[in-house]
Amino acid sequence: MKKRFLALALSVAVAAGCVACGGGADNNAPAAEGAEEAGGAESSGSGSSTVVVAMGSGFATVDPGYVYEKYPPLIVNACYENLFKFYGNDSAPEPCLADTYEFSEDNLTLTVKLKEGITFASGNPMTSADVLFSINRCKNLQGNPSFIADTIESMEAPDDLTVVFHLTQADSAILSKLTYSALAILDSAVVKENGGTDAEDAATTDTAQAYLDSTSAGSGMYVMTSYIPDEEVVLEKNPNYWGEATNVDKYIVKIQPDSNTQMMTLSTGDIDVALNMTDDTMAELAGAEGIEIINAATKTVGFLMMNMNEEYGGPVSDPKVQQAIRKAVDYSGVQTICGEGTLTPYAIIQSGFMGSKGERAADYANVEEAKALLAEAGYADGFDVDLTVTDLDMEGILLTDLAQKVKDDLSQIGINVNIVSQPWAAGYGDAYRDGTIGFTVMYWGTDYNDPNVQLEFLPGGVMGLRAGWTKEMAPELAAMYDETMAATDNDARTAVLEKIQDAMYEDGPFLMIAQAPAHIGYNSRLDGVAISDPYALDVTLINIKQ
Repeated sequence: MKKRFLALALSVAVAAGCVACGGGADNNAPAAEGAEEAGGAESSGSGSSTVVVAMGSGFATVDPGYVYEKYPPLIVNACYENLFKFYGNDSAPEPCLADTYEFSEDNLTLTVKLKEGITFASGNPMTSADVLFSINRCKNLQGNPSFIADTIESMEAPDDLTVVFHLTQADSAILSKLTYSALAILDSAVVKENGGTDAEDAATTDTAQAYLDSTSAGSGMYVMTSYIPDEEVVLEKNPNYWGEATNVDKYIVKIQPDSNTQMMTLSTGDIDVALNMTDDTMAELAGAEGIEIINAATKTVGFLMMNMNEEYGGPVSDPKVQQAIRKAVDYSGVQTICGEGTLTPYAIIQSGFMGSKGERAADYANVEEAKALLAEAGYADGFDVDLTVTDLDMEGILLTDLAQKVKDDLSQIGINVNIVSQPWAAGYGDAYRDGTIGFTVMYWGTDYNDPNVQLEFLPGGVMGLRAGWTKEMAPELAAMYDETMAATDNDARTAVLEKIQDAMYEDGPFLMIAQAPAHIGYNSRLDGVAISDPYALDVTLINIKQ
């Protein structure tokens, strides 16, 4: 067996700020007395042990088995725990409920040993049976996130502290997938008592969602005591938490997507953290006393797609034309539109992911070289082309704004772009999925926090086929999919990912034009606030300054 053991303790840097899953932080600080009441809820402010967070909407449940949208992982991560967890936005997954793990020589079997002494909020001990129940329930509910467990063929529990995963294929992202909110470990006894099942017919027989939308059934630092859809979630300290907790006793999570409202309520001290800020609202807060701001890239990426099928792509299906377009885009101008913190990825692997080669060279764009490439392709006088764009935004950035920028840039080399707006629900969505759109600007949000999610942009992948890019068109590049999946050694996987990026730096139907930023404002009384792609905000890492 090839061993993949990690130390029981987290690194010093992580332990200093991380208290979830047994990390060390002081949880003995006394709660502030006499917290003020405002509108029925405790106010934030310098003396309160309650923290108020404002976040976006767009979800209808916090039942882990169904959670798929951007913001519910904040709640799930607070109330539940997984076998593995990301303790930093750019880190690799580390054991949480897991103690150690190992892969078999063929990488088709993963054996996980669980930590001893874990208890759920109910007081029930966590065992391997709870792991099997939770993951099988997610699979059999057949909800949006069930695909995350597709490579898990079966599981077994030789004893109370051992889980053996049998995989359908080598999957170097399996540890990252096991961090996903939908695979959080539930108290199976409590969930079963309230209508839950992990049976194959769970999609039609499980009735636990209503219960799990009223309270939580996990081993996390907090328990959910209230959930009012589209309004508010309340989290309070788990009295049976097995690890060391932070000094925040209560979170009130306001579902308040409007950035101007968040800016004003943060300014007045009514909230402590604003997760949906924009460039403009961040500018309003610049220099404000008692407020800190964060501008940094997420792993959401905006891209141009040029269909390889000439029937749909026309001139943009020509590899030379694709190279010319790469040279013509004004990447610094795109960054200005998207706001502070925006990056331009080197290729399909975003900055912050394992194996990323960082950013495209700042001086890559060159209009004269782009014109020469167009001439080589037989389009010295340019051409007309439709650029289809839909009514969506990428982290608050309108795709129509990106389309206009692309139109302006390509006009510099003689390509006359006609922007065709098409609502997602009125045809764009179906055409996009069917691979019949010739030229478009779109965005991609990662389904799970691992670079393997980007392999869908390879020929034959989900995104590759949407661009008419089959395995037969680039067999060597397509073969790197299996090579990456099999590379459970991180150094080996990094080497393959770098080869993929080099191969797609100047070629292929996808051009990553922007790694979108997140803008967060927060009260300076807090420590540990940071951007988190996996959890939106990891509340288990936040302390109130003493």
